[in-house]
Amino acid sequence: MTTTTPADETVEPGPEPPSPPPARSGAARRRRALLGVALAAGLVAVGGVGAATLVKSPAERAARTAPPPNSLLTAPVVSQVLTPSTAARAVVYPPVQYNVVPTAASAEVTALYVSELGVKPGDTVSAGQLLAEVSGQPLFALPGPVPAYRDLKPGSTGPDVAELQDALAGLGHGSGEDDKGSYGPGTAAAVSAFYRGLGRPVPTTGATTQQAVDTARKAVDSDRQTVDNLTAQKRAGAAAPQNPSPPQPTRPDRQSRPTQQGQQQPAVDLDQQLATARKQLAADEAALARAGAVNGPMVPAAHVLFLPALPATVTAVNGAVGSPVSGTLLSLTSGSLTVTGQLTPGQAAGVTPGMAVELLAEDTGTTVHGTVAEVGTPTTAPPAGRVITLGGAGAAPAGGAPGAALGGAPAAQPAAGQVAGAPNGQSGSPSYLPVTITPDTPLPAIMNGRNVRLTVLKAKTGAPVTVVPVAAISTDAAGRTSVTRVDPAGNRSTVPVTTGVTADGLVAVTPAEGAQLRAGDQVVVGK
Repeated sequence: MTTTTPADETVEPGPEPPSPPPARSGAARRRRALLGVALAAGLVAVGGVGAATLVKSPAERAARTAPPPNSLLTAPVVSQVLTPSTAARAVVYPPVQYNVVPTAASAEVTALYVSELGVKPGDTVSAGQLLAEVSGQPLFALPGPVPAYRDLKPGSTGPDVAELQDALAGLGHGSGEDDKGSYGPGTAAAVSAFYRGLGRPVPTTGATTQQAVDTARKAVDSDRQTVDNLTAQKRAGAAAPQNPSPPQPTRPDRQSRPTQQGQQQPAVDLDQQLATARKQLAADEAALARAGAVNGPMVPAAHVLFLPALPATVTAVNGAVGSPVSGTLLSLTSGSLTVTGQLTPGQAAGVTPGMAVELLAEDTGTTVHGTVAEVGTPTTAPPAGRVITLGGAGAAPAGGAPGAALGGAPAAQPAAGQVAGAPNGQSGSPSYLPVTITPDTPLPAIMNGRNVRLTVLKAKTGAPVTVVPVAAISTDAAGRTSVTRVDPAGNRSTVPVTTGVTADGLVAVTPAEGAQLRAGDQVVVGK
């Protein structure tokens, strides 16, 4: 609203006074003040508690930093049978390993390649089984103590022929009427049946002997025809009518003339000719028999692998189908596995034949028990079986690795299971004592070639004895031994004892006269 003064001056109105605040605003300020005071008091209290946990008295600090009170380590006294033992290492290996080096069976084979494989490592080989085929030549296994060293064919004689006859007879192929050790028609028939059973062509002695048979047979056929003709003529002359005229003297110049066609030969001439023809026939028949006796089915030495014991185990196959053959193609082991322990002189002390042993292959957990058969003299040669090479490099393809002679061991080719180094894996040991082990059961094939743990179990205590840990034994300056017994209340007492057999960290003890030590008591083993 505008007012006008007498002097015509205009006066602007001032601002209106504010409205008085409500009565509640003062109470709100008081509440906020009280809340702030409460928060401050809470913070002070919490800080005081935290500070109290950080502030330690000297006694408290000493108690916390002082070493823990002494405590005793105890072990119970037990009653058990103790078996002293010696732990060492042993090597499992085959007594004999056969390395097979294929050869060519004929001059027609100019190079050797693997054309078929019938086995793989780990396979078991039985009698008559096909092992491989090399350049079309089969290689099969037969039982026999003597390796094949020549081709066996009609007319052959000797113990190797008898070996073949026995092997084939074991497969159901008898040699008929042939004498033992003589390769005749019966043996030839058995060989033919064996090869047919393998699904292989039957090898023969070849074209030369067959040609001799053919030539001899033609001569025999011709001789028989001559004999038949002369015999027919003689019969015809005997049937002709007798001439009543007296015989005319024969002129000397006609005695040797041949009979003209249609004329009758004198009986004397026919008899002579017939005898001569029959003699020639007998001679040619003998020649045919001789030719036939050396002709027919044969067994090339390159085809057969004689092993002293079957079944055998394949330990290595050094080739694949299509690869050239160079050196050893197959390795086989025959017979039970052998194990030899390796003891240091200190370990061998007290080990005698007849002691029980335990063999453990740690990687497989296989355990076999046995006995000590023999403790040998110190040696540095690693335990290993013999290696016998069957075949040879003489007929191997050019570039093939030379091998040892038949029956010899090639250099630098250890048998499966052979290990180098000192006994128990300790390098630098000059020698060890070999311990021959006789297993209670045949060693499984999975242990072949492994270095196993050998535990020789010496004489047992027989009956349970009081036993404490070796660490519980104390010896005073006078050499008297004792243990410290602790009762449930913690009281300690010294018990004099006499020690006995020790095994596996335990020792048998006998309390001295008047002292007592029972199973279940606690003895001090450390602090």
